[in-house]
Amino acid sequence: MAVEAAEMVDEFEEGHVGSVTVTAKRLLEDAVKKSGRRSTVQLVEGFARVQSRDETSTGLSRLFGMGEVPLKIYLTLVMLTRGSPHVMYRIVPDHYWAELLGYEELNEADPIPGSGTRRVKRAMAALEAGDSAGVHWISREKIRGRGAQIEVTHPPGETRAPWITIPLELWSHGWINVMSARALYVYLCLRLMLAGKPDDQGVHVSSWDRDRMLVKDDTWQRGISELKELKLVRCDFARVVVDRWSTDLRKRMVYFLNNSYLKENESPLEPVSKHGT
Repeated sequence: MAVEAAEMVDEFEEGHVGSVTVTAKRLLEDAVKKSGRRSTVQLVEGFARVQSRDETSTGLSRLFGMGEVPLKIYLTLVMLTRGSPHVMYRIVPDHYWAELLGYEELNEADPIPGSGTRRVKRAMAALEAGDSAGVHWISREKIRGRGAQIEVTHPPGETRAPWITIPLELWSHGWINVMSARALYVYLCLRLMLAGKPDDQGVHVSSWDRDRMLVKDDTWQRGISELKELKLVRCDFARVVVDRWSTDLRKRMVYFLNNSYLKENESPLEPVSKHGT
């Protein structure tokens, strides 16, 4: 039975965004090394942008609706399961994910999982149960005496440009931990809009563009504000056309990704936003 976004909305209110603890930093770097990836994670366009008139959601919009923890766990699982059949062969306990994403730091002398692990357990159950479109993002098979082996459903779609290309430094430098779900949603949309463009080239994101990516105005504005605080995005006004059918060269807001900054710098240890939304 699918888990509706409305049923998961309490995930947004349960606690703050994660942080970059000593353990989280170690686990994030180790996960990237063991992923087998060289530089990026590539997701198909249809994960973030509707492809036909009858689509009312995208995989990204539904995961965002499920909450911050399911969204971050899913993206991390995709990063870790590069080749088909996308099985995570290493079996880890739920508190591994809680510590990797900085939701808690267990006491080494008395490692009792707490609220962060409980959030992870709910997130895993939601990803396995399925979203409002009936997509089961993961499946778990119990292995006697070891735990659950996870198989990940990677986003389906045409394997052609444009791609949502996510730098591995989003994980290894700790950025994913200190970004709210809202900022992460907007960041992935910008990566699609700016696919293949260097840092000195920006893009105007029209209301039509945002509608195709199903981003509400409030989500967009607050996500952009947080990304600017993190120095991952900058904005400026420039004379650009609103879309490829227009010749109207008015000054409009243009967004730039600071890819070099993300790759060359560690994230702050704590989020700039204290709201996990």
